[in-house]
Amino acid sequence: MSAIAGLTSCDWALLARLTNNIFIKRVTLNMSEDMYWQLCLKIIFFFFPCTLIGHELWVDTTDFRVEKDTEINLNLRNGENFDGFSLGYFDRSVEKLYWRQNGNQFNNTSRQGDIPALKIVPNENGLVTAVYVSKPSIIKYKEFKKFKNFAMAKHSQSSIDFHLNSNFPKENFSEIYTRYSKALLGVGGAKGSDKANDLELELIALQNPYTDDISSGIEILTLYQGKPQAFSMLNVFERSNSDLRVNSFVVKTDAKGIATVKVENDNAYLIDNVIIRPANDKLLKDKGVIWESLWAALTFGVIRANGL
Repeated sequence: MSAIAGLTSCDWALLARLTNNIFIKRVTLNMSEDMYWQLCLKIIFFFFPCTLIGHELWVDTTDFRVEKDTEINLNLRNGENFDGFSLGYFDRSVEKLYWRQNGNQFNNTSRQGDIPALKIVPNENGLVTAVYVSKPSIIKYKEFKKFKNFAMAKHSQSSIDFHLNSNFPKENFSEIYTRYSKALLGVGGAKGSDKANDLELELIALQNPYTDDISSGIEILTLYQGKPQAFSMLNVFERSNSDLRVNSFVVKTDAKGIATVKVENDNAYLIDNVIIRPANDKLLKDKGVIWESLWAALTFGVIRANGL
């Protein structure tokens, strides 16, 4: 799937003018290459917040285990295979962005365009859960093949069959999607447990990766509309902290909606689950879409874990 989808010729013309003006300023102001690209991305996200799309969107950080009173930079990353670029914070694309610790919830204080999207400084020890919910966005498929490839990658052959059996259009049709992403961070002693956040689709770690014995793996509960999602496929990405090499594999939930993910020390993990469903009548009427997808993601680190 393209990284930038759905731009009209006028959009591309505007984008070209904007980035060209930024390039001129880069030369005249001796702007570094990194600053140049960050500014370009901010411009793109401001004018076209719903056009950038990747296979995953997750909450990421450089260190999942810190001491209290440490500033933690939390990036909203969009990309593939646990590798991507940071999205800026914009109200128009963010429904919720907050963090929880020791029973307390803290809303974001981010400003428009902030990269990283969220900065926090926990002043207590305990497990931190960062939660991001996007506002719904729409992507248009010019051909059925791209939708088919997406559905296959997310283990949804039933969506392909439904599309064909329902005589849905084979070209120029749309899908609306929403992201539900979480990250678990260990602060100090890191005691605590992951809990449900009333998200329509959510992944919950049943063990604390920073305090519990996870030598036999970590159990992940998948909830859809508050109920366990049985026999659902989860994509797992394992990123080495030393060389950033990424391995990927798939696990399946059992009848209780729980899957066990084998983990190793000195790695970060991204787990995702996607539900693809036909759009309801209201979405079809109001938004002109025939498909809806929900994306859940969970990230955490495994650092000197018990039993490993």
